Order: sequence, then structure tokens, then C-alpha cells
Amino acid sequence: TGNIKTVERDGWQMAIIDMDRISKDQIDKESWKPLGMKASGSFTVNFDGYQLDESKLLGESGIYLKQPYFNGGAIRFAAVQLGGAEAIAEHTTNYLKELNRTDDPFQQLRLSCIMSAVMSGRLWLEQAGKYFDSWVNEGNHDEDLIAFANMTRVNIEEICLTVMDNSNRCVGARGLMETGNLGRIFRDLTFYLRQPAPDATRLNVAKFFINNPSAFHE
Repeated sequence: TGNIKTVERDGWQMAIIDMDRISKDQIDKESWKPLGMKASGSFTVNFDGYQLDESKLLGESGIYLKQPYFNGGAIRFAAVQLGGAEAIAEHTTNYLKELNRTDDPFQQLRLSCIMSAVMSGRLWLEQAGKYFDSWVNEGNHDEDLIAFANMTRVNIEEICLTVMDNSNRCVGARGLMETGNLGRIFRDLTFYLRQPAPDATRLNVAKFFINNPSAFHE
């Protein structure tokens, strides 16, 4: 995407770029060194001299930020995040079974917190999916959909943090070696949870309910 302003187009524009036409010295791959998701790539590219053909433009300008699709899209990455939490829950349980620690009442308490959090996340996503399917094309529920997507996003974040915290306590240092599966999943999920503007998202949820105190009463 790029923010363009011409007579015909004004706003963020999606486009298809032929990277084979970009020389290697115009691509900075060295600045992307994330803590987790190391297999991912996000590079800085210098497009000087690149001519973009009209046929390579995707959709109209401004459609990239079109609501409720833009904020509503948070449901998708929230689902991926919860998938990471579910993987942690599975690995944690299996780890305790391998060590014959599942009879420990303290470990059981932590597993209870983990699984309760995971189930809460599934309920959030299930309801968010239902609202999205019902409202996304209606046009008169845009604010409701955005608000619920925002709530889903921030609650899934808290759920993932709860799962990671309790898993940490379950497995201890022994279970968090760099070469282990849990260590990798922790790094990946910790990084992926850092989505843009989490505090502003929470403020927008509050503002929505201040103006719509009876929202979602079914």
C-alpha cells in the first residue's frame, strides 16, 4: 500500500509490485531482527525509479482503510493469537504429563486457569464471527461491529498473557530452553501480540459504551 494523491486517486492504495524489478541494493533486509516470528520478513524498500502501471492497482484508493473491514479485521489476527495460546496450553499439559506432575494440585490450579482462559477466547471469537457474518454488509451496524472486534482483540491479548504467565509457572526454567517448542511459541506469540495502538483501542471501546450503554443486549 502507498498513500497517493492524484487527480484520479486520493488515499491509501493497494498495488501489486514486481519485486524482480527492484535491485537487491534497494531492499534493506538487515533491519528486521524480531525476537519472535523469525521466519517472517518485513523489509524497507526504496522504490525510486519504479514505474507502477495502472493495471497493477488493486481496488479504489482508500479502500484499504474502509470500515468496518479494517478494524473488523482484528478478529482474524486475534484468532491466530488464540491459536498460539492453545498451542502453549497443549505443550504445557504434555510437558507436565511427561514429568508425572499432573497430580500436583498447584499445577492443576494453573492448568485450570489456562484452559478457562482458552475457552473464554473461543467464546469471544465465536461471537465475533457471528456478528461479522451478520453485520459486515448491512451498513447500519458498523460501529457495533468495530466495537466488538476491538473488545475481542483486547480480551484475546489478555487471555494470551494469562496463558503464558501460568504456563511459565507450570514448566519453570527447565521447560523454557531455547531449543524447546515452548520457548519458540512464547517468543512468537509475545511478538505477535504487539499489534498497533492497544491503548487507543481500549479507549475506543470505552467511548462506544459511554454512548451506547445498552449495546449487545440480546
